[in-house]
Amino acid sequence: MRYKEKSQPALNGIEFDLYKGEILGIVGESGSGKTTLASSILNVLPLQTEIKGKVVFENKNLLSLDEVRLDAIRGKEIGVVFQEPAASFNPVLSIGYQFVEFMQQKLKVKTKRHCCNKMEELFNKVGLKETKRVAKSYPHQLSGGQLQRVMIAMALSTNPKLLIADEPTSSLDVTIESQIVNLLKSLKEELNLTVLFITHNLALIDVLCDRVVVIYKGRVQEISHKKELFSNPQSGYTRELLASFKELEVQE
Repeated sequence: MRYKEKSQPALNGIEFDLYKGEILGIVGESGSGKTTLASSILNVLPLQTEIKGKVVFENKNLLSLDEVRLDAIRGKEIGVVFQEPAASFNPVLSIGYQFVEFMQQKLKVKTKRHCCNKMEELFNKVGLKETKRVAKSYPHQLSGGQLQRVMIAMALSTNPKLLIADEPTSSLDVTIESQIVNLLKSLKEELNLTVLFITHNLALIDVLCDRVVVIYKGRVQEISHKKELFSNPQSGYTRELLASFKELEVQE
């Protein structure tokens, strides 16, 4: 991938598989290319970006699809939970209105009653209490943790085959972060959900993921099962990353 004006490589030779029912962690420091990778999967990068290669999902190369066919996959077959939940909502529309509008757009459902029933069911599933109050609330009236649960519920409303979670807990405090991670674990087990989990936090990788892709400066440094990553890292960068993580644990 290259930006045409300055021809600066953002990602180089990225290649990995994602298996049904697993949580695959993408880990690396800030600026390593994690979010660019997530954006590349659904081709939502700036217009001047040049992308080479393939992103194969359900035997389809997403990068070869036109905008209409790709938009039918975004948010429906592939759900996304973003880093800043507050930025994902329109501040002047209620949560319920936006949830129903999303379902109607992605699932082509005309009846609001069906969408409202599904919304309440999913709010309960993700641990949101007072579902009717949440639906009537505006984004600023909910906490960051509540908004992230709403985002997860909305992402699940289309029964996606893949959920991309891009630093979904980075703006939350430690307690809420733990709750969101436990929620993703339980949803994975209950729904056999496939998750691409992007983070810079090795502690979250340790708790949540099955396998791990380590990225540094746009290149894959290592792909391994979580236990192997922590017990026997293969790349020098991974060893440095783990050493920094252990130093931070000692200081805390």
